[in-house]
Amino acid sequence: MSSSTHNKESQMFAKLGKVISSAGSERFASDMHALLVESIPLAITRMTEWTLDEPAGEVVRVQSLGAFGAPGDNARGAPAAQCEREPAAHPPLNRILAACDRQLIHINPLMRRGNGGEVTPPRGPGGGFQCHLVSGKANRRYVISLHRTASHRDFSLQEMSFLKNFADTLLPLVEWHASTRRHGELECATAPGATAGLPGVEALRHEFESRLARARVVLSARENEVCLGLLAGKMLREMAGELGVKESTIETYIKRAAVKLGISGRHGLTKWMIDDSVPRASAA
Repeated sequence: MSSSTHNKESQMFAKLGKVISSAGSERFASDMHALLVESIPLAITRMTEWTLDEPAGEVVRVQSLGAFGAPGDNARGAPAAQCEREPAAHPPLNRILAACDRQLIHINPLMRRGNGGEVTPPRGPGGGFQCHLVSGKANRRYVISLHRTASHRDFSLQEMSFLKNFADTLLPLVEWHASTRRHGELECATAPGATAGLPGVEALRHEFESRLARARVVLSARENEVCLGLLAGKMLREMAGELGVKESTIETYIKRAAVKLGISGRHGLTKWMIDDSVPRASAA
């Protein structure tokens, strides 16, 4: 692996770790945006949770889970508007309603003239190019909406392939973010200060150790630290330096932990952390 490729991978995992550790917080949207723009240019990243009345085929509610970006090409990144448009006005409404698995919805491709030429999409709030990553669970839909301005090029096939593959990691994180927000609101109402006030890394540790206990999995102290390091986006070299051991020793800890958890690799650990079948932390 070349040095530049290694550095890019390291940056990607570090940003993924920030997204994981910020789940449930106001920082989640900006961290998600930073993770994505590392690989593809975007103007706005927006996340929503849709609650459906499935028998009636209607949207009951669209809840914002955060948004970040700049509507203009040259504007500085900032929290984007949180308000949601009426469901009926949302371009991929019917496809979101019908979603039963993870999928990518591409909106506003270049329109074709009769003579074969191309026309860019109209400017304005509804203009520009869009990709929506969607997952369905029971009567809820989780949507990551990615926007580009009309003056930018459309999403390429290569970019959409990247997004579709990355959706297996991103969408469960959005589901976990939504669940963590709901859980945090409940904790604030029943036991203020239980975990809501903890810094991101400490909240991550609290959640990880609670899941270990509830799954009845026992890791050694080093295995525990290495797993937390992976979740926080750290690379082998960094963890080896912190623990004062060789990288091969870190790999051994990872393999031992993976066997105990029944997972494979960093993404397997991420999915284990956000798996709904592993009970969530309860208020202390």
